Amino acid sequence: SNWTLAFSEQSLEMETEERTASRKPFIVLLNLVAWIILITAVVLGAIHVNECPIQPQIPIYLIIIGGSGMILLMLAYWKNSLDEGVWKVRCLLCILCVVIFSIVWFLTVAELVAKCLQARDMAYCPYSQFPVGAAILTSGGTIITGCNVENASYGLTVCAERTAIQRAIAEGHRSFTAIAVTCDIKDSFVGPCGACRQVLME
Repeated sequence: SNWTLAFSEQSLEMETEERTASRKPFIVLLNLVAWIILITAVVLGAIHVNECPIQPQIPIYLIIIGGSGMILLMLAYWKNSLDEGVWKVRCLLCILCVVIFSIVWFLTVAELVAKCLQARDMAYCPYSQFPVGAAILTSGGTIITGCNVENASYGLTVCAERTAIQRAIAEGHRSFTAIAVTCDIKDSFVGPCGACRQVLME
């Protein structure tokens, strides 16, 4: 019976090794694709930072997504190379911190976009029929929204971005980290106009 048990264990080990060997090419390919995507995201974000005509914050999002992904991959490689001990625990804690940061950041961006879309529905635009919504994220984590308010005298029309920034200033905010702007063209996100950019920069 001991011989049978030893033979069964040996057979099981061989099957496990064969399965692992058959999966290695797939795992290597998957890792390679992941690295290519993440590096591309960081490079594109760095090249076009503050220059995206659709949404100025998209390059920053790409940099954060790519950077977080690469850090997670490197920590995972490091963890797999460590034996059980203090350093492995520290590595796991680092991975947990990066994952929590990524989730919180993603939820913040999702909330910013959702409030931007809600603000668009409140737009007053009887002349152009072009509703625009904006949502600004302050450095303190508060989201301030605004919509475009048109007037028969076109020069008195106020853009959504300026409505949001004026509300934020009136509430005492002075530092901002992100802005989302959207119109009614298939929920596409648009960049601020020149006048709004000037106000935001100041």
